[in-house]
Amino acid sequence: MAKGVFLADLHIHSVLSPCADRDMLPHCIILEAWEKNINLIAVTDHNACDNVGATVTLGEKFGIWVIPGVEVETREEVHLLSFFPSLSQLHDFNQEIARFLPFIPLSEELWGEEWVIDEEGEIKEKKTNLLVYPLDLSVEQVVEKVRSREGIVIPAHVDRPSYSIISQLGFIPPHLEIKVVELSSNTSEEEAVNKLGLAGFRFLHSSDAHSLSQIGSVTTSFLFSSFPNWRELEQILT
Repeated sequence: MAKGVFLADLHIHSVLSPCADRDMLPHCIILEAWEKNINLIAVTDHNACDNVGATVTLGEKFGIWVIPGVEVETREEVHLLSFFPSLSQLHDFNQEIARFLPFIPLSEELWGEEWVIDEEGEIKEKKTNLLVYPLDLSVEQVVEKVRSREGIVIPAHVDRPSYSIISQLGFIPPHLEIKVVELSSNTSEEEAVNKLGLAGFRFLHSSDAHSLSQIGSVTTSFLFSSFPNWRELEQILT
């Protein structure tokens, strides 16, 4: 990848998320991103990161930077995109939050299946616990745990009527010191400022893809002064 402007889609679900299509396999995600000239992606499954490692490895083969990430659901039912500079920091965070996820047997008929996939596209494991459930952690606690591991927190789809920090809390607490939020495809930046009172915030646009066709349907362009790297990404997103 050369320096310059890079296209990013930082909210993509794999088959570990029961709500995702069954063709959202790591190698399919990478090929779809590659065909659409997307340079940066993040696989952000619900409260788990088991498919990130395979996607990172495959991304390296195609020149796509896969940022280690996860979409966390807090006690207040707020969804937070959480990104980390390394797989080890993501895995450490995920092990920590797993202690706060109640064990609820997965009803595949109701929710769908949750697959862990290897680089060849084979199923390594089928989860038996429901991942799409609030952790017993507050927004503040999740933010602290992410940042203590040098991670970045982006409130997801803040314009939606559910599972967003605004829908659940009514506002973005200033003490969180959040400067960047994600907008869904339903809301323009002008509407976010005028209708949601988000003047002063910067906006991340991503697809929240649950199917291959949705990957890259919404993107953000990042300008790096050199090759894409965590230091500059952190400056952009914080």
